[in-house]
Amino acid sequence: MAMDFWEAQRQARRKTTLYLTVFILLTLVIAALSEFALRYFAQGSYNPPIPYLALFFLALTFGVAGYQYSMYQSYGGSYVAESVGAWQVDPNTTDRYERQLLNIVEEVAVASSLPIPPVYILDAEEINAFAAGLTHDSAAITVTEGSISRLNRDELQGVIAHEFGHISNGDMKISTRLAAMLMGFFFVLYIGLRILEFSGLLRGGRDDNKKGPNPIVIAALILLVAGAVTWFAGSILKSMVSRQREYLADACAVQFTRNPSGIANALRKISKETVKDMPKSGAAFSHLYLNDQSFWSTLFATHPPIEKRIAAIEAGTYLPEEDKKQPPIPPLSS
Repeated sequence: MAMDFWEAQRQARRKTTLYLTVFILLTLVIAALSEFALRYFAQGSYNPPIPYLALFFLALTFGVAGYQYSMYQSYGGSYVAESVGAWQVDPNTTDRYERQLLNIVEEVAVASSLPIPPVYILDAEEINAFAAGLTHDSAAITVTEGSISRLNRDELQGVIAHEFGHISNGDMKISTRLAAMLMGFFFVLYIGLRILEFSGLLRGGRDDNKKGPNPIVIAALILLVAGAVTWFAGSILKSMVSRQREYLADACAVQFTRNPSGIANALRKISKETVKDMPKSGAAFSHLYLNDQSFWSTLFATHPPIEKRIAAIEAGTYLPEEDKKQPPIPPLSS
């Protein structure tokens, strides 16, 4: 029977496009509102024919984002893996578990028509894995010791196929671009703070001979607020994009393995474990599983609840319940 989950993948991509569009519109709208606010609160002391503040906001945001992204391009997935303490598996290893891991990676690479990436192992008991790298050729996959020792072959294959889904769909590039934009927003906030410091406002300085509002101080306050608002809203949007890509990677895991129970059972084991010993720092942290159910962690979580992902896979829709637009997709033939 034909694999009918292509529609689920198209829906995931459409939602990602929507979120990315909102991300860009957010930047443009905040830039326009900043310009309007300065002209309003400056009370005539700032009224140039060119929207300098809006252009400054856009140039600063996109300039910093572009620089940050170019820095990300200088490092491949191997650098990210090594930065969190993972070590590369020797392609000629004779260790039984390592050999099985490499065989699975090679199988999924063939199924996904992607290059075979270097494979790393992280010394952690938690069942986890992540992919890093901006291109297919620079990607690397890292798997924890817990995944190798506690997952059976089908489950480990499902996890590896999920990470190949991230590589295939360019999720690392999307996530990195959004992270660079967030750095741009943060830098706007930082510049606003610095201008206020130099103006003497934060130190209590005052120019009593100056009449009327100071447009520089007002502009600094507006940049401060604009940077904070865009960073906060952008962080939420980045998390929404990342969560949507997880459903897409789950669909790819089924596509590459023809075995929905592999990734579903692996997620089930992850949802029941209590070991939490993944590194809490490093560039790869945002791509790791998160399972904190507090308000803030849910709002900014880069992964959807595991229970929803399992339900979507087992229902044959590969989408969360609220996104189902059609009857369940028939299960794959063996």
